[in-house]
Amino acid sequence: MAGNVKNFLKLALALAIPSVLVFGFMYSQNQATKEVEDYQKFQKAHPPAESITVDNYELKEVDDSNHLKWQLQAEKGTMVAATKDIALAEVKMHYYDGDKVKMSFCAPAGMVNEETRLVKLHSVAGKMVSCEGADGSSKLQAPKVELTKKNQFIATGGVTILYPGVAKVTGSSVVGELDKSADLKNFTISGNTRAIVGKI
Repeated sequence: MAGNVKNFLKLALALAIPSVLVFGFMYSQNQATKEVEDYQKFQKAHPPAESITVDNYELKEVDDSNHLKWQLQAEKGTMVAATKDIALAEVKMHYYDGDKVKMSFCAPAGMVNEETRLVKLHSVAGKMVSCEGADGSSKLQAPKVELTKKNQFIATGGVTILYPGVAKVTGSSVVGELDKSADLKNFTISGNTRAIVGKI
């Protein structure tokens, strides 16, 4: 008799183990589903910010000696969280040689990526991107200007370079190096190139 009870208890215990495992699995599944639903409700009630707008946005870069290489300022900067791109409004950008500004860019709008430091400036409603060399000795206007991390600028969409009182040069695009083009003389202009020499 005692042997039968012992066998019965073993059988009951053996049958109970799968039941406990199934119950535990179902409870875990139910808890996981509940947590997902709670998270989705929270996300719906508190959606993540897709963009953040900052007034008086500023970004700069310094060299190994901690000297300012360039500084970008904009009236507004709107960051797209997913890409780290910043949409800019009313942009000013200065490149420095020591403490002296060697080249300045102004644009009604643009885009900068805080990780790659790629800057794209563009015109709005006919207001062009403009660039002025050291001491105002030369000026550039174009619909689009891209400033790369490799210290290069690329102006496209029809470019005009003016040397006040000396000459005016036009072309489809211009490529130059920022560390060598403070006077906008060290560049390559291409496509429909024209030059007018004399008092402009």
